[in-house]
Amino acid sequence: MLRPVQLDTALIGQPLPWDLYTGAGVLVAGTGLVLADEAHFNRLSARALFRKGDGAATDTPFERLAVLAKQAESVLENPDEGAIREVARALLALERADADACLGYSNLVSLARPSVNHALRVLFIAGLLAEQLDFSEAEQESLAAAALTMNVGGLDLHDRLHAYAGQVPETDRVALRGHPRAGASLLERAGVTDTAWLETVRQHHENMDGSGYPAGLSGNMISLAARLLRVADFYCAKVGGRYYRPPRSASFAFQELFGREKVHLDSQIAAQLLRRLGIYPPGTLVRLASRETACVARRAQAGEARWAVSILDARDRLLEPPQTRDLGTRNYAIIGTAECQPSWPTINWMAVWGY
Repeated sequence: MLRPVQLDTALIGQPLPWDLYTGAGVLVAGTGLVLADEAHFNRLSARALFRKGDGAATDTPFERLAVLAKQAESVLENPDEGAIREVARALLALERADADACLGYSNLVSLARPSVNHALRVLFIAGLLAEQLDFSEAEQESLAAAALTMNVGGLDLHDRLHAYAGQVPETDRVALRGHPRAGASLLERAGVTDTAWLETVRQHHENMDGSGYPAGLSGNMISLAARLLRVADFYCAKVGGRYYRPPRSASFAFQELFGREKVHLDSQIAAQLLRRLGIYPPGTLVRLASRETACVARRAQAGEARWAVSILDARDRLLEPPQTRDLGTRNYAIIGTAECQPSWPTINWMAVWGY
């Protein structure tokens, strides 16, 4: 189990206190290696580095994420520009510290009411895309705030939509089409003057072919941030479960993105998302040839996921501690995806990411 490492310049001239690995588990620097000079430090720190975790549950992103989720819930119920921006900024910082843990854990654990939980997931996906598309720091912060508040004009509505088992009442359908404008108006009353933030919230349901709402904008009439948020929102809606259906796989979501939804969404942004996530993104539960159940913890460096962490044995008994498996071997090849079951024992998800 690997956890990310941020090297400090204080290590220059000092021996490394741990082995350092790539995200795929390849050793790149051993314990005791002395970083000779600044150039040596820069070469090593230029890549994503990880060390083996000890399973300790202190100082992890998960406790911080739980706190921030509750703060997000509170500020969205009583919007205030400064408070929203502060939470969005903190969530971005948490993602930058360990994006895979944030993506995976929020996919497996409900941290807040459904509407807010969805917003958190969208924020993390949008953050990945914004980084890939070279958004400036200010643009990333505005986008994160927009992701957090995109449904602020209808939190109760989106909670109801999450729970509906049958037809959505006409009153809720009308409210749904109006929630982007309602959200932007609510944010303006809460003190938001950031035009990029407000524009992204207003446009996050516009479609590339002009079939979206509320204004029927098309193509480049829709801001890049809004097109990005639309893709992130759609993806998270597909992989997230509803009362009437179980969660879908990332593979299914991408089939929709590049299939029947292709005319609605920005396909170039969707392609960037596929490159960043792969079809087995962090938090994906898989069945292995060994009949174990495993969780993909880290994004693949290139191509298909190579490593996963087995959490249950072939008889659905807890593996303590969880075991890292090489998906490239015959015994541990992926044979299908899985979903959490009520009959499973309690799983320490933090240990999957080495905390």
